[in-house]
Amino acid sequence: MSLTSEIVLISTLGLVSFTDLRDRVIPNRALLGAVVVWLAFVAWSGGEEAVTHVVAAAVISLPLLAAALFRPDGMGMGDVKLVAVIGLFLGWGAWVALLAGLFLASLTGVLISLGNRRPLGETALPLAPFLAAGVIISLIPLQ
Repeated sequence: MSLTSEIVLISTLGLVSFTDLRDRVIPNRALLGAVVVWLAFVAWSGGEEAVTHVVAAAVISLPLLAAALFRPDGMGMGDVKLVAVIGLFLGWGAWVALLAGLFLASLTGVLISLGNRRPLGETALPLAPFLAAGVIISLIPLQ
């Protein structure tokens, strides 16, 4: 992944995190814009890994799709689409971002619930900021 594509992904994540925190909505226009830029990167670079990234995006977003369909009040389709976009940019590396983001969201939800003495299933949080944090964690080089 090039620095330019990382900047596009992180910028998109910043925008959708802000709107998810403020309005509990992930704007389709922002996600579509990121996909268009990703397609331009693929066209410019020759697209050797494009199919792999598309498959990864589809597979990695499937668990969230199942969760959104099973319990629509718990997760929106914007979260599913956001994970698919992350998969387009990161390929199979998006698993690290997804797992890190879900772990951070779960931990935060548990801590908020315990602090407010509420049942664990009653704390609703916007997921985009946690997915953004997961992406940043996944982009940190391990040496």
